Amino acid sequence: MKIRFKILAIAYVLLLLFGVTVGVSVILQEKVKDELGTQVDYNAPITQAIAEFDVGTYEFEVELRRLADLSRPTPAEMKLYADHINEVADKILVDLASAQKLLEDAAADKRNNVNDRLLLARIVGATQNLRRHVGPFVGLGRQVLAEYEAGRWDEGTAMLEKLKPYEDVFGAELAAVRQELVAFSQQSMNEALDHQWLNLRVAIGLFAAAAAVGLVFSIVITRHIIAALRRLILGTQAIERGELSADLPVEVDDEIGQLTRAFNRMIEELRAKERIKDTFGRFVDPRVVAQLIEQAGDNPNAAERRSATVFFSDIRGFSGIGEQLTPAAMVNLLNRYFTLCSTAVREHHGIVDKYIGDAVMAFWTQPFSESEEAQAADACRAALAQREAVALLRRELPDLLGLRRNAPDIAVRMGLATGEVVVGTIGSPIAKSYTVIGDTVNLASRLEGLNKLYGTAILIAESTEILARAAIETREIDIVIVAGKSEPIRIYELLAEKGGLDEKRCNLRDAYDEGLGAYRARDWERAAAEFEKCLAIDPNDGAARVLADRVTQFAAEPPPADWDRAWRVDTK
Repeated sequence: MKIRFKILAIAYVLLLLFGVTVGVSVILQEKVKDELGTQVDYNAPITQAIAEFDVGTYEFEVELRRLADLSRPTPAEMKLYADHINEVADKILVDLASAQKLLEDAAADKRNNVNDRLLLARIVGATQNLRRHVGPFVGLGRQVLAEYEAGRWDEGTAMLEKLKPYEDVFGAELAAVRQELVAFSQQSMNEALDHQWLNLRVAIGLFAAAAAVGLVFSIVITRHIIAALRRLILGTQAIERGELSADLPVEVDDEIGQLTRAFNRMIEELRAKERIKDTFGRFVDPRVVAQLIEQAGDNPNAAERRSATVFFSDIRGFSGIGEQLTPAAMVNLLNRYFTLCSTAVREHHGIVDKYIGDAVMAFWTQPFSESEEAQAADACRAALAQREAVALLRRELPDLLGLRRNAPDIAVRMGLATGEVVVGTIGSPIAKSYTVIGDTVNLASRLEGLNKLYGTAILIAESTEILARAAIETREIDIVIVAGKSEPIRIYELLAEKGGLDEKRCNLRDAYDEGLGAYRARDWERAAAEFEKCLAIDPNDGAARVLADRVTQFAAEPPPADWDRAWRVDTK
C-alpha cells in the first residue's frame, strides 16, 4: 500500500467512525424528535380540547341560569339565548369527541412507546366516562331550554337544579384526565431528555472511540514510516562513515520500500566502486582510481597543467644483482622493495605513478596534496623514509632471499624535481594511464641518474630545495647542465629532515660549502684543501672526491675565462 493510500486510509477510517457517530446521533435524535412530536401533535391539542370542553360545560350551565334569571324574556332574547345554548352544547360534544379521537390516535401512534400507550389508554377510558355523562347532561340542559321556550319557567327552573350533580362528576373526571395528561407530558419530556442525554453520551463515546482508533491507527502507520525513515537515516550515516556492509530490510512495497530498494542498489553500486578501488588500487593509487571513477561520466581525457614534485628511485646495480638471484628471489626482493617504497610515498600524500623495472616514479600535486611547499616537503620526507626503509630491507635480505651468505648490497638512488607538468589520463582508447609528463619529469629522472656521478643517494633540484627549505637539511652539490637541457641548474643532496644532522655531517657540509665556493672562485688550491678536509671527515663522500678530481684537472688545465661554473652531463 502506498503511503498516500495509508494516509487516506486513516482519513477514511476516521470518516467512517465519525459517520457512525453521526448516524447513531441521528437515530437517537429521531427518538427525541418523536417524543417532542407527540407532545406537539397530541398533548397540546388534547389539553386544549379538554379545557374547551370544561369551559363549555360551565358556560352551558351558566347560560341556562342567566336565562332563568330573566324570568320573562322577549322572543328575540329567547331566540338569542337558545341559539347560543345550542351552539355551546354542540361544541361540548365536538370538543369531547375531538379529544377522544386525538387520544385514540395517540394511543395507536408508533412513536409512543408501550408506557406512553398504556397511559394514553387510561386517558381514553377517562374520556369515555365523561362521554357517558355528557349526553345526559346536554339532554337535560336542552330539556330545561325547551321548558323555558314553552314558558314553563317553574318547571324549567326545577329541572335546572338537576344539573348540579354533573358539576362534581365533570370536575372529578376532568381532574383525572388532566392528571393523566400531565403525567403523559412529563413522561414524554423525561423520555426526550433521557434520549437527549443518551445521544450526548453516545456521541462523546463514539467520538472518543473514533479518536482512539484513529490515533492508534495513525501511530502504527507513522511509527512504521518513521522506523523505515530512521533506518534510511542510519544507513546514510553508516555510508558517511564508510560502512557498506549491510543492506536495509524492505518490509513493505510503498514509496519508502521503493526508496529502500534504491538505497540498497546505491549501496551495491558503492560496494562495486569500492571493489574497483580496492582491486585497481593495487595497480593504481586508490585516490587516482576514485578521481577517475568520478570523472568517468565527464571528460575521461581531461588533462591540465599543474605544479608538481616528481620523484624517481632506482636500485643501484640491480642488473648485476638480478643475475645472482633466482626468479622467485628476484620477485620477492622487488615486491618487498616496492612495498616499502610505495608505503613511504603514500604515507606522505604522494601518488605512485608506475614501476619501471626496478625503478619507481611518483609525484605530488593537487588535489592529492596541498600547497607547492607542502608537496615538495612531503616528497623529501618520503625520500628520506625510503632511505630508512632500504636500510631495514638490507637486514631482511637473508630471510627474504634465502641467502645466508653473500647477500647483495642494496642501495637506492633517488631524484626529485619541482616544476610545471601536465597531469591527466594519457594513452590509447584501449589502455590509458593517469600520469604526469613534462620537463620536470625528465629532470627528476636525470637527477636520479646523477647520483652515479656524485656518489650520492638523493639529489633534488633547486626548485624543490627552495620550496622545502624549511623542512629539510641539504648541501649544495654543483651546478649542472643535464642531457637534453641547455639551462644550468643547481642541485642539492638531501641529507635529513630539519634539525636531523649530527655534528660530523654538519662539519662535512660546511667544509664542502667552503670548497665549492673556492672552486667557483677559481681558487684551486683552497678548493682542493677543503675537499680533502671533506674526505678526511668521510672518505666515502663521493661528491667531495668528484669535485677534488675536477679541481686537480682545472688546476692543470684551467677553464676558459667565460666559464659559467656549470658541469655538462651528457649521459642520461
